[in-house]
Amino acid sequence: MLSISQGVIVQVEIKQINAVKKEVTLVVEAERTEKFYLKYLKKVALEAAVPGFRKGKAPLSMVERMYSDKVEDYFYKEMVDDSFDEASREHDIHYLLYPEVKDIQWNRGEAMTIVIEIETEPEIEFKQIEGLSVPYKPLVLEAEVDKYIEELRKENSYAIDVEDSIIEADEVEFEITSEATNSEAVNGSIKADPKVYAVCAPALIGKTIGDKIEISVPGYELKVMLKDLAVSEDDDFACTIMINAIRRMQVPELDEAFAKDLEFDSIDQMKAKISEDMQLKIEHQNINIMNFAVIGKLYIDNRFDLPEKTLAHIASKETEHITDENWKRFYEYQVKMQIAQEMVSVYTLNNLKKAYDVEVSEADVANYIEHNAILEDKTVEAWKETNKKELEDESFNGSVRNFVILRKIANTCDFYVEEPSAEPEAAEIMDAITDIDASDDVQQAEIEI
Repeated sequence: MLSISQGVIVQVEIKQINAVKKEVTLVVEAERTEKFYLKYLKKVALEAAVPGFRKGKAPLSMVERMYSDKVEDYFYKEMVDDSFDEASREHDIHYLLYPEVKDIQWNRGEAMTIVIEIETEPEIEFKQIEGLSVPYKPLVLEAEVDKYIEELRKENSYAIDVEDSIIEADEVEFEITSEATNSEAVNGSIKADPKVYAVCAPALIGKTIGDKIEISVPGYELKVMLKDLAVSEDDDFACTIMINAIRRMQVPELDEAFAKDLEFDSIDQMKAKISEDMQLKIEHQNINIMNFAVIGKLYIDNRFDLPEKTLAHIASKETEHITDENWKRFYEYQVKMQIAQEMVSVYTLNNLKKAYDVEVSEADVANYIEHNAILEDKTVEAWKETNKKELEDESFNGSVRNFVILRKIANTCDFYVEEPSAEPEAAEIMDAITDIDASDDVQQAEIEI
């Protein structure tokens, strides 16, 4: 797409590079460029040190020869900012990032040509919106009840002393002697978890009570193992560790005694009660799952580019505090994936709003509030009290509208659960956004659906 228009001061040419990238060429008339150039030449002249002249008294031609680079830096920045701001207002140019200047062509006394690249939200032309066949993975009540009961068992687990070999997650009591402890024996305990103790835990696993191990322990692990120990985190310390006791968490059996301990008459009665309590929430969680599945299907069927520079910029801002380069790269990748998914939702919803002229009714608002209250295990009144600010915010109506549109679409769709052996169609979203080689902030609304 190429559009050219003539304003009072600038000529504007807009060329679409791809769905989210545009090249904007501004031609600024010579009279205006000369006016701005003289303004900044005089500004530099006031502070310029020119041999033989007091500050502000040197001829402009001499200042121009000596400080041309400084004058042009001021001048170009002002011309770009001023001209693009005016062009954006007059020609309704919307963009995500501050414009990137690709080229400036100018000679004194002539018009200036400025080439700028911007990223924008994609405009999506949906092939089909309603009546779609949509894959999704709903929550199954029976399975969720089983998960909940497993959590109850873990919450009610208890420690027992064991005399067999240490396994992962055992609690190990030990006596440690090290130069870090001034060769004195100090008692402590750790969980045999390699994710927390990358050096000590693997060395302990398989050992039994009475065993001794000789090991070099990094200072950062010692500080966690012996909380009051003042040592350098960057140094390693030769240690002798004697295993004194091993405790293992025991998960109670799922039997009638367990149910009675939780004040139920029987296992069946416990499952029935939990199922009854969870059913409504599961139904509303599945509403959200269907809504997200609709967005995923619309993206798969109507793929669009994402603004790579905006995505990279946000990810960079989120990770700029991380000093370790390997960890930074890993975390930046994770952030990009998260932001990319949010962009897919935001841009899909923004384009759906153009396709649906939906007026939000009081009933829609009430339904949306009730939906969220159920998800948060609250009464409607409690939810309203907790979310007073959100209810007063202008964006709340937009969240309701998103919900109404997605429910309208979902009610026309055929949802099916994919076979476990099948390649999940929804995973295509991640495959697509993984290809992004991902720099100001995209306007991010918290989209509630």
